[in-house]
Amino acid sequence: MTTEIDKEPIDEDDVIDVLVTGFTLSGLLVVLLSSAIVAYMSKRNQEKIDRIEHVLKMASEGDLSARTTVSRQDNDLDRISYSVDEMLSHLQSVVAAMSDISANIAHELKTPITRLQYHLLTLDEMLVQQNTVDSDHLSEQLALAVKESTRLADIFDALLRISQIESGQRRQRFEAVDIVDVVNTIADIYVDVAEDAGMVLHVNTPKLPLVIQGDRELLIQQLANLVENALRYCPKGSELSLVCRQDNEGVMIAMKDNGPGIPEQEKERVFERLYRINKARNDGGLGIGLSLVKAVAELHKGNVKLYDCHPGLGVDIHYPKE
Repeated sequence: MTTEIDKEPIDEDDVIDVLVTGFTLSGLLVVLLSSAIVAYMSKRNQEKIDRIEHVLKMASEGDLSARTTVSRQDNDLDRISYSVDEMLSHLQSVVAAMSDISANIAHELKTPITRLQYHLLTLDEMLVQQNTVDSDHLSEQLALAVKESTRLADIFDALLRISQIESGQRRQRFEAVDIVDVVNTIADIYVDVAEDAGMVLHVNTPKLPLVIQGDRELLIQQLANLVENALRYCPKGSELSLVCRQDNEGVMIAMKDNGPGIPEQEKERVFERLYRINKARNDGGLGIGLSLVKAVAELHKGNVKLYDCHPGLGVDIHYPKE
């Protein structure tokens, strides 16, 4: 006796539903896996981009020792990172060599100038002791020679200091500095100096401290240069004002006077080293004062602005908030 098993026919719609479900799930898995891979790769690439950006920013601020430390692989970002490191290494070597050469030249020139000063002073003393007829005239000429040699030595000292500032090396000495204390220190020194010169120096500071990260010695030198410039170029009877306060940008220092001021076309050039508006004027200036002011401001990520006070000159120095 034969038993027949009835077989139900396969429904094509069910097969299609199974296939659609399978393809849908496979597609979702592929999308999720692809998204995960893309997100991971994007994160890695963004980290490399951020690192490159950070290194370039450090280099623009004077730190040429920063590196991306990215291994050289076969993708565009790694090759760019490697090229950036190679470029910075070469640039660091060149800048170091130039700095060494400049420093060596300055030191080599400063030594004979110092010796020249010593010999001139010794000769002057000898002439005074001999008390000869022409000793007064010779002594006067020697005094002028000593003055000029001292001026040369001061120029080299200032140029070396500016080079050191612009190299960014002084950032290693940064600490919390109260600008109010710096301004008061300048006031203690120059209020009496201004009075002796027939001028008045007004100083206005807030009661609360205004703290920035910086080099206290350089900040004092910066303000001293501003005050000395005003004292040198303003006539007797002038009034000078030195103010510090907090504003929207951070900390602001303002130096004003009612002297002759600076012509508009000269306001940018006065920041150049050894540049003087009146080349024939013999006032003892070195043409480096405002160059150092700008160098110190940029070292502290600040900026300097000159403007007319009608009459006189105003100088604003802004330091950003920490």
